[in-house]
Amino acid sequence: MRLQRSAVALVVVAALGGLGASARHTPTTVDPTFTFLGEPTMPFVPSGSFITSSWYCPGVPAGQDGLGGDVVVTNPGDEPIQGRLTVLTSAEGVGAVSMPITVEARASDRLDLTQLQTQGDFLSALVEIDGGGGFVEQEAKHPAGNAVAACSNAASSNWYFADGFTVDGSDERLVLSNPFPDTAIVDVSFVTQQGGRKPSRFQGFPVPGHSVRVIDFGSGAKDEPVIAAQVAASRGRVVAARSEHFMGGGRAGYSMTLGAPSLASQYYFADGEVGDGITEEYRIFNPTDQEVTVDVIFLGVGSGFQNDTELTVAAGGQTSLDTKDVVGLPAGRHGSVFSTLSSASIVVERIITRPAGDGVATTVVMGSPSTLASTRWSAGISSDLAIEDVLVVLNVDNVDTTVAVSTLGPGGLVPVTGLEAVALPAGGVVTIPMTDPAVLGRPFVVQSTQRLYVERLLPRGGDLRGRSGSFALAG
Repeated sequence: MRLQRSAVALVVVAALGGLGASARHTPTTVDPTFTFLGEPTMPFVPSGSFITSSWYCPGVPAGQDGLGGDVVVTNPGDEPIQGRLTVLTSAEGVGAVSMPITVEARASDRLDLTQLQTQGDFLSALVEIDGGGGFVEQEAKHPAGNAVAACSNAASSNWYFADGFTVDGSDERLVLSNPFPDTAIVDVSFVTQQGGRKPSRFQGFPVPGHSVRVIDFGSGAKDEPVIAAQVAASRGRVVAARSEHFMGGGRAGYSMTLGAPSLASQYYFADGEVGDGITEEYRIFNPTDQEVTVDVIFLGVGSGFQNDTELTVAAGGQTSLDTKDVVGLPAGRHGSVFSTLSSASIVVERIITRPAGDGVATTVVMGSPSTLASTRWSAGISSDLAIEDVLVVLNVDNVDTTVAVSTLGPGGLVPVTGLEAVALPAGGVVTIPMTDPAVLGRPFVVQSTQRLYVERLLPRGGDLRGRSGSFALAG
């Protein structure tokens, strides 16, 4: 099949007005139009000049020892940036708390949300940067493992999740944040192996302004191995995330994932692995009213493998793919792309459970749409520990290339010794170490002349074994 390819683009809408010709040369009034980033998509680093750029963070658990989270604001520019951090809480009747922030040039600041707001079981954050510049991520902290996620470029009226899991008492919660002053009204529906559900208590569900509301899926969908979900706002816009604490059913660990704010026709994953003790699964959700066919191509597996996996996803339904059922898929690393010839109609998530010490560790990652394939990827959160395979990089073009990794230092980007030109074949996958003590924990940039996808495999925190997966930010 022929894969759809498109470069990262920002859609800017400008209002143009003509001047009417008259004897008096009377000027024509033109209504002002502000910058518009286009259809909401997965997070990226925008370019261009803005009056203010806003970042909407998914949320972190709070309220008990061992729970919390940080927002990390990275400024790769040559001048300090200023802005404001606003923390929202799930505690009813408790207002948002704000503070000014300044991030020095070529620096990164980590802000502990629980230091600013001590009430509520979940906290989320809005970061506004005057004049734009910089980018924002969050790290949720949990005794079962930390989870990193980028903050969204925009709130949205629609959010989608393909995965969900409540087996053996595993905890799943939908975290809805409303960073705006007016109440938002949402309808929440979900799909399990038994079909679709629209619980009446989640229809017309209010999310008050400047607040967080949490929906516990475990109370109404117990012991479900698959729960795809959709959030549709009939009034206002929100930010939707999913908190999952895996406690059985073959999974273990913690995941905090930003939802997909729109559907797409193609999703990429840089990471994927077949090996002893590894379980790799994909969930595909089609919330539209038309059945779709999805072609799955595994990348970086050599020419001997026959890529002929095809899935049918019913209208309003979901389906799953376990790579153990893909005949002949070679052991080792691979990337993947899920494509449909239909219009934007699906969302795809990957679940990998790998051995970790005496147990296992599960990580869940939302796919990245084809529009975000980029020659440059940035991240403010990296590993504090020396790790051999902390980055997984996929080359989506049919041209051999090299990859350069740089870290952000006081003088700007500094090439990492030994990582100035890592070979990456056409359509190939490579894992990249970061072991130099001088670069551990620093923001980094991955660049190439060809389009890439970059995922991180970060430590889970403390003495926990295993990794937490997350995409870097395109751009």
